[in-house]
Amino acid sequence: MKKILTFAIIGAMLAAFSACSHTHVPGPSATCYDPQICTECEEILVEATGHRPGDPATCMAAQTCVFCGLELAPMLEHTPGAEATCLEPQLCTVCGTELAAAHGHSINAENACDACGLQIVPANQKYIKPGRNGALSDNLDNIIPETEGGHYTNDIEAYYAGAVLVCGDYGLEYFLPSEEGNAAWANTVNKFAKKYPDINTTALLVPKSCTFNFPAGYTDPYEKTKAHIDATYAMLDEGINSADCLGVMTEHKEEYMFYRTDHHWTSLGAYYASVAYCNANAIIPYELDTYESVTKTGFVGTFYNFTGGVQNFKTNPDYTVGRYPHIGYSMIAGNTGSWYNTSAINSNFNNYAGMFISGDNPLTVITTENKNGRTLMIFKESYGNAFVPYMIDYYEQIVVVDIRKESKGVGALIEQYGVTDALIINNVQAAISLLPELDAKALS
Repeated sequence: MKKILTFAIIGAMLAAFSACSHTHVPGPSATCYDPQICTECEEILVEATGHRPGDPATCMAAQTCVFCGLELAPMLEHTPGAEATCLEPQLCTVCGTELAAAHGHSINAENACDACGLQIVPANQKYIKPGRNGALSDNLDNIIPETEGGHYTNDIEAYYAGAVLVCGDYGLEYFLPSEEGNAAWANTVNKFAKKYPDINTTALLVPKSCTFNFPAGYTDPYEKTKAHIDATYAMLDEGINSADCLGVMTEHKEEYMFYRTDHHWTSLGAYYASVAYCNANAIIPYELDTYESVTKTGFVGTFYNFTGGVQNFKTNPDYTVGRYPHIGYSMIAGNTGSWYNTSAINSNFNNYAGMFISGDNPLTVITTENKNGRTLMIFKESYGNAFVPYMIDYYEQIVVVDIRKESKGVGALIEQYGVTDALIINNVQAAISLLPELDAKALS
């Protein structure tokens, strides 16, 4: 009996072994629902896996099985952010989707918005605050017109007072840039353009006053500056616009493009830079004589303090010209958590810092009456302040980022304001000294 049972067991084992040809033949891989089985003996080789949940559901997508795609949890509702305002839409705090559009200003008879209180500047209005009827130019009898020569006398022996080269009634930051160019600055512009390939990016390097107004006995910086800018632009990637600011300014080199007692350019120099920008971007610039303007005299700038009080600067002051945009606009400045209403041209001031865009703010946002769908982001140091007002005529919105100040990350700003165009504008000296700030800000 035992022998018979033993033979039966052995026979069953041999039959099973024979049925699988000594090894299993796996069928299709196991799925969420079905196991993997041997195609010859139908033995289960791998159990059904069951669903494997993917990323948790959000307001952008449901949660699904990573294997079969079955929806395991439905898409969530959006999480509304702050209510829409005149200027800002309501966004989902999770995904950034616009939930309610900005509703625009409600303008009253005083040209202020009833909803937010922002002062709106009508076309060609000379002064932004209500209750004033324009800004008058002052003490113009003895000034030399901007577009005529005579502001600099470079045949007087120059000397240094601190870091300022003093030549009679004007001073200079004398600067001889490398003819090899600024590879690091070009690389930052290239990295920004690669990070945001859908944005039309322009680079603009501004020459310093010494490029045109160097004193007798000193090396002419013009050719070195030109070589420096040309070499830097040559290192920009294809598709990046380069604005020939030096070329346009050279055509007007005898004019009042730079202050004598201050380290900035004047609004005339900034105007010629705006022409160069327009030329690089197929924009027809407004002619200089079409702007309504205000002129304020008696400006003694930074060189007076830098030199310990050179008397020639104080007795031969500069003057500041502000040109009003052709179209209406509103403007706020400050930071994402604290804003104040202001104007692009403030004729209460005769100095550079006060006249143009209220000086150096972390962020400045300008909304214009243009309806062309273009938003320009400008990365600047203080040289950009006199430049910004000219852009109001060409864009629907302008977002100005001071590279030296703390503010919201650029990526978030680009998304928030729908930036279509970007300008990186620096004077050639700041493009070297402020490179870490530019790199950190533009790529944030």
